[in-house]
Amino acid sequence: MLTDLLEKMGFDLPQQEWEKPIIGVSACLTGHKVRYDGDHKHNAILVHQLGPLLRFRETCPEVAIGLPVPRPPIQVVQLDDRLRVRGVDQPQQDVTDALENVAATLQQPLSGFVLKARSPSCGYLSTPVHNPQGQQIGMASGAFARKLHELFPRIPLANEDDLEKPAFLQAFLLHVYCYHQWHHNDHQGQWLNHMQEQTEQLDEPLLSGMRQYLEKLGQAMH
Repeated sequence: MLTDLLEKMGFDLPQQEWEKPIIGVSACLTGHKVRYDGDHKHNAILVHQLGPLLRFRETCPEVAIGLPVPRPPIQVVQLDDRLRVRGVDQPQQDVTDALENVAATLQQPLSGFVLKARSPSCGYLSTPVHNPQGQQIGMASGAFARKLHELFPRIPLANEDDLEKPAFLQAFLLHVYCYHQWHHNDHQGQWLNHMQEQTEQLDEPLLSGMRQYLEKLGQAMH
């Protein structure tokens, strides 16, 4: 169980809501009908397995910039060396800067983010990229997710379909709790050394993933 893993690593399980780490969540994943087609994409793993251990701060970047529900679809388009988010049927409608601004105005502290895969705003390394003629030519992140990673490179990011893999789900939760503790700890060096010791009791692939993540946090201290 996820709670057993947290206790094994020495984390105190939250007893009160305010004690839980806060993560951002694409609002459609918790059942809000905010998608372009007027529907939602409720994710049971997110809500029922991570929900008891984390607080969710829900956002839909496309609604946040004033797009209606339902709404005409948008897509990521490569123009020369730039990625832009434009209307499929109305390519003159460019919402890239507005979506990036939503990420730039997020209120910290977030300790992670679960994003809607393949979304032109929220997809993390999973969103189809098209040429101006509409043909798919690759994959990238949506405008919101790309800016989010640029601004907060150490917070754990996941697409919702990543959570279906038990090892990824465990790693994501550990990284969220690590970031939360690291961000709020006045003695980061001591805490980091302690976590590195705790990590050695994990099995692969969690062991390698935690080593790499703790190294990333350690680099931020120099």
